[in-house]
Amino acid sequence: RADPGRVLVLTASVGAGHTRAAEAVASGLQSVAASRGGAVESIEVVDVLAHATPWFRNAYRGLYLGLIDRAPAVVGWLYDRSDRPWTGVAKRWHLAHANLSRLRRLLAERKPDLVVCTHFLASEYLAGLRRRGRLSAALATVVTDIDVHGMWFCAPCDHYFVAADESAQMLLRGGVPPERITTTGIPIDPVFAEPLPRSAACGQHGLDPQRRVVLFTTGGCCIGPVVSLFESLLRLDTPAELVTVCGRNETVRTALEAAAQGVADGAAVRPHVLGFTTRMNELMAAADLLVGKPGGLTSSEARARGLPMVILHAVPGQEERNADHLLEWGCAIRCNTSATTAWRIDRLLADGSALDRMRRAATASATPRSALDCAARLLDLFAAPCSRASRTRAS
Repeated sequence: RADPGRVLVLTASVGAGHTRAAEAVASGLQSVAASRGGAVESIEVVDVLAHATPWFRNAYRGLYLGLIDRAPAVVGWLYDRSDRPWTGVAKRWHLAHANLSRLRRLLAERKPDLVVCTHFLASEYLAGLRRRGRLSAALATVVTDIDVHGMWFCAPCDHYFVAADESAQMLLRGGVPPERITTTGIPIDPVFAEPLPRSAACGQHGLDPQRRVVLFTTGGCCIGPVVSLFESLLRLDTPAELVTVCGRNETVRTALEAAAQGVADGAAVRPHVLGFTTRMNELMAAADLLVGKPGGLTSSEARARGLPMVILHAVPGQEERNADHLLEWGCAIRCNTSATTAWRIDRLLADGSALDRMRRAATASATPRSALDCAARLLDLFAAPCSRASRTRAS
């Protein structure tokens, strides 16, 4: 193919991971094209749900997030029930088609030459448009979990990018030709490929590098268990800096800040409660241990920084399967009961040899250049760098 010129990277705002992967792919494309002496004409990251009817957007996003909070076992049942490649495609496609007219208008206006999808809603729908002769762009799919659920399978799809060799086997056994699969790792921000000494990262955030640094991410957890666990972490015996990232959940942040007020001067644990941050790369470089959920993006970022994980509250389905891989690779432990979580973390922090083993395992399984490798493969397959200025937009 000639230089694609116009690239759309489609995501869906169901959790942050799909969008972070899309942004990483866009950044990688710009960097790799520039390193080859050219530039992609335009790269635009598009949230498919922002171009859906209100009821479809609210139902698609709200149903999933609501079930995670209130009935996680149902999420696991639905995940397993629907994990059948090539089944149910027609019904899902027609439902999406009835609610994505604004997306079709966007496609008609932008006339993309290459579309990269980081959510199966987008890839399945655009593959259907291609089958019906309503889209001519090349189509690539980036799987954002280690496991490849049946809904990621779509045809036609020119290329798939997956997290690990076992992920590729799932596609192969589902009938995808090997020449259409590349194992790059889940795309993460290219900044994770840049060295950052722990001491420097600690200095950037006012953390004592002589203490253990525990990074606690609360995303997707209900307020009750989060506050309870936070309070137990405040009572660790190991001298530690406890950095807690609450994202955009101001309710959780306020509750944790209130709990942190009760920490006495001279306590073993020094709490730092943060809201949304774009500096996770630095925080992970500073940390000795990550405590949180095993999302595809978060766990990939952690491994890129050689950061061991303590897995909490894995969502049945994709996160459960991600957790299985992390445990098998030796870079994580899993806590199934909050009653002993702080005790296990204390033991791990005090065991330098165990942390070192997990750190080496994390590094061995890491793919810090995943976004750059994905971008390079995309350009090799579909593009030749061009001289036109790159323009990045978001919608």
